[in-house]
Amino acid sequence: MRPADPDDIDARFEALVAQFGEDEIRRMTAAAESVASPPGRRRRPAVLAVIAGLVVLVGLVVVLRPDVLERLGIVRPASGGEDLMISGPVVARPGPVLTPIPDGEEGLFDHGPVPAPSAGPFAGTPAVDYADGEQGLAMPAARALGGLTDKEIGQALQRVRRLLSAAHLDPATVRGERPEEFVRLLHPRQREEFLRHLDDSGPSGTRSWLFSLAPDAAEPLGDVVKVSGETTISERAGGGVTIETDYLFVHPVSRPGAPLIVTRVVEHHRSKFSAYREGGKLVVWLAADKSALFGANCDPDDGFVHPRFPGDPRGARPSGEPVDPYDRASGVSGGPRCPAALGT
Repeated sequence: MRPADPDDIDARFEALVAQFGEDEIRRMTAAAESVASPPGRRRRPAVLAVIAGLVVLVGLVVVLRPDVLERLGIVRPASGGEDLMISGPVVARPGPVLTPIPDGEEGLFDHGPVPAPSAGPFAGTPAVDYADGEQGLAMPAARALGGLTDKEIGQALQRVRRLLSAAHLDPATVRGERPEEFVRLLHPRQREEFLRHLDDSGPSGTRSWLFSLAPDAAEPLGDVVKVSGETTISERAGGGVTIETDYLFVHPVSRPGAPLIVTRVVEHHRSKFSAYREGGKLVVWLAADKSALFGANCDPDDGFVHPRFPGDPRGARPSGEPVDPYDRASGVSGGPRCPAALGT
C-alpha cells in the first residue's frame, strides 16, 4: 500500500478500505452467508453489522472513487457536470450520449426523427427530394391504344390525375370535410355508390378511398404534400385501356393546438382505372383502390386517417414485418391498411 498522502485521493481511498482487515472481511462474509439460514434473534446484530459495513464501503466509493461506478455503468457524467444515475438497459445512439430503451417496443417503429421546425417537415427522409403536390403525379405520353384515340387517352389520363389529386391532395378532403371535387369527378353511377357508403364503417365504407384526417385528430402542416410514383397504361381486354397508378403521398401533420408536435404519415396508394367508350362517350371508372398507411393508428375503422404522434399510446399493433414506407416495391396489394414501418 502506498503512503497516505493527504492530498492523494487514491491513497486516502486505499487507506480507508484497508481498515477492513482480512479477519473482519471473513467475519462479514460468514455473517452474510448465515442470512440464508432460518433467522434468529442472535443473528440479527451480525446481519445489521454486515449491512452497515456495506453501506459505509459503498459510501466511500461514491465519495472518493466515483470513477469506479462510471466504469461499472452505474453512474455517468451529465452534460452539466453533475452525476446522472442510470437504470435499465441502454442503446448506443449517434454521439456519446447513451439513451435508456423504453419498456416494450414502444417507439421502435413508425416514427422517424421529429424534424426541427427550421429544417422543414421532410428533413432526413427520402421525401425531401420528392415533387410537390400534383407535380409528382406524372402521366405517360398519350397515344392511341385499345381502340381509343390519342386525344381520348389524354383525356382519360387527365381525369385520373385529377381524381388522384382530389382524393389525396385537395385541402378540404385532407381536412376531413366533404370531398366535393372527388365526387364531381366520379362517373355518375359510381358517384351514387360512393356517397351512399361515405359514412359507413368497416370494409363497405368509401371514405377509405380518400386521405381524410379524422376530425380533431390532426391538422395539415403547411401547404406541401410530397409525391413520388408512376402511372402505367396498357390495353384492356374487350376494348379500352387499363390505367394503373402507384404513388407515395407524404403528409406532414401536427397535433391540433400544438403546432410543434409534428409527425409524417406516408400513404402508399395503388389504384386501377378502366377507360373505354360507352355510347360514344369516354368513361373513366375506378376499378380498384388500395392504400397502406404508415405512421397512423390502426384501431379506428371509420375510413379516416388517425395519425400517431411521438409519445402516443400505440394501440393496435401494426401487422407483419416492419417495412420501409418509402420503398414502393414492398407493395400494398392484399396487405393490411396499417402495416408495420421502419420509420416515417
